[in-house]
Amino acid sequence: MKSLRYSFRRRRMLRQNLILIALTILIWIFGGIYITLIREERTLAVQQNLAEQVVRFHVLANSNSSEDQALKLLVKNAVLEYMSEPLARCETASEALDILDKNTGSIIRVARQVIEENGYSYYVTAGIEEVFFPVKSYGDVTFPAGLYTAYRIIIGEGDGNNWWCVLYPPLCFIDITHGIVPEESREQLRSVLTEEEYLAITEMPDDSSVLFDASENPREVYLRFRILTFLNP
Repeated sequence: MKSLRYSFRRRRMLRQNLILIALTILIWIFGGIYITLIREERTLAVQQNLAEQVVRFHVLANSNSSEDQALKLLVKNAVLEYMSEPLARCETASEALDILDKNTGSIIRVARQVIEENGYSYYVTAGIEEVFFPVKSYGDVTFPAGLYTAYRIIIGEGDGNNWWCVLYPPLCFIDITHGIVPEESREQLRSVLTEEEYLAITEMPDDSSVLFDASENPREVYLRFRILTFLNP
């Protein structure tokens, strides 16, 4: 009889322990999800405010052939050289957009000249658009994924891999060797962001637990959990 009671108590204790373990796991899971969602919300807020303060640059090649990709870079370099001085005088993103818009005709002429000089006859379009960008680092500054206002140049069919940077503040001319963003550009970013937002984009590679698929298709964006890795897609 005593052995039956002992066996019953053991089964009850085992059942209670299993319930306790299950509850602990659930608390960890839902706690981790809650923390991740809070961080996601913070990252989204940073991205949305950042998107209002910067102008990104997007150049699409005609195709992925080595020739078209090389041509894309030549067009990019020529346009950046042509617009670097006017954009250097801008104090806000809206000023930069206004200057780019007013110079669209000239920018297209510069791009076409490069294309023709290299023996091609591709059509060129250019203008301001809302474009989805994946997570992208410029030197030691990381921009979260999301929609940004961009000045976009499309060469020919625009079916090739693209090239992007930030026109304002000017991050297109970072020290690639050392991965350093010019101090002037840093100060421009700091002046339009809160301290928390500025730290978020300068420390994101180490601090962010919300990552995105490096794709231009917003439907392919997904979250990854840093701690609860078994929940990752």
